Amino acid sequence: MAVLFPYPAHDALQVIDGPLARELSIHRYDGPKRSKAQLFGMGGPLGRQFAIVLGNTDVVTGYHPAKQTRMLFEKYELPPLAGIEISTEPYQGSRIRVQQDSKLQASNQVSCLVADESTLVALLRWYAGVAAVATDVSAFELTRVTKAARDAGFDLGTKEEGGWTVFRSTAFPTQIGVSFQGEETYAISLSDREIGARLHAELRVEACTATALWPSCFTGISGYEALYSAIQRIAMLARALGEEALLEFSEIVKRPPNSTEAVRQVVQRVGQDIFRRRLIQYWGGKCAMTGLNIETLLRASHIKPWANCDTDEERLDVFNGLLLAPHLDALFDKRLITFSADGYVVRSAYLSDEHVRQLGLDFESMPPIALSVRHQEYLAWHRAHPFGQQV
Repeated sequence: MAVLFPYPAHDALQVIDGPLARELSIHRYDGPKRSKAQLFGMGGPLGRQFAIVLGNTDVVTGYHPAKQTRMLFEKYELPPLAGIEISTEPYQGSRIRVQQDSKLQASNQVSCLVADESTLVALLRWYAGVAAVATDVSAFELTRVTKAARDAGFDLGTKEEGGWTVFRSTAFPTQIGVSFQGEETYAISLSDREIGARLHAELRVEACTATALWPSCFTGISGYEALYSAIQRIAMLARALGEEALLEFSEIVKRPPNSTEAVRQVVQRVGQDIFRRRLIQYWGGKCAMTGLNIETLLRASHIKPWANCDTDEERLDVFNGLLLAPHLDALFDKRLITFSADGYVVRSAYLSDEHVRQLGLDFESMPPIALSVRHQEYLAWHRAHPFGQQV
């Protein structure tokens, strides 16, 4: 699925004309206010050429309004950097066609969109031949990243694949890849789309081009601490979405107490404890609505209640639950509130404005909760059984 990269051409131009111009001996072939495409060379007039495609220039300010950064290079195989998307159609602007010394005409051109500054810097350093690409990193950097992965539970040996350093685990099936974009700047790819969606909702990291192998990809993760935290969170989500909880529950119910009622109560209590642990992992120990992070206060709210579930898989499904503060759990459990498909609170007619005021709530100012598509079936059940209706 193609990603429309939002890095503005004007920002990219400042980077090219700034530090990179000095570092890579970049020079212009024309003035800075030319519109549409600006040509550059590296390492002198006979060096490699590249261009950046711009919008129409404002002649007063010199501002280039293009919301994306498209780069043109001589025809090379571009490196497997996270944060670039190859453009299938060549750029055919007149500036490229008529420039006599241009090496960037369509027959000798490769073009790509660039996601952010760190990707642009890594790409131009590669093009200039002065820096290694993704897999050629220092032993120190690789050791640090490997430690972050192992601390999170990615305990199998690493491997290099398509520019990514890949980490796997014996505890869960999710794989991650780490790409080195520059000094303490990283990209992460994931084999699990669901975990990727949750990570994006929580961390607001920039998405990059997905592939069949890596359905989720994020770029521009700045700093080792941010990378370490992201890998830890991925592993926590992988455990929350895994099969361990159901296996644990199945083992326990094989050896129940003797009394039928005692069996039922013990089984339900054990199941609720397992379910709560999974929700704490999935929601990161925070109330899904308010962000309250006093873990001992939080309640594991079934969307479709335990007694109404048809299978143990439903009862323990992390997507059949929300982690909520106590008063919100009570409202949700009694179906005095529910949620729309896009995560906004929907109030029951039995919950008046005065009730809401007495509870100290302000639903209007609350942002939507981050729901997965897999929550939707359970929430549809919840909305179909409003307050007062027998279930």
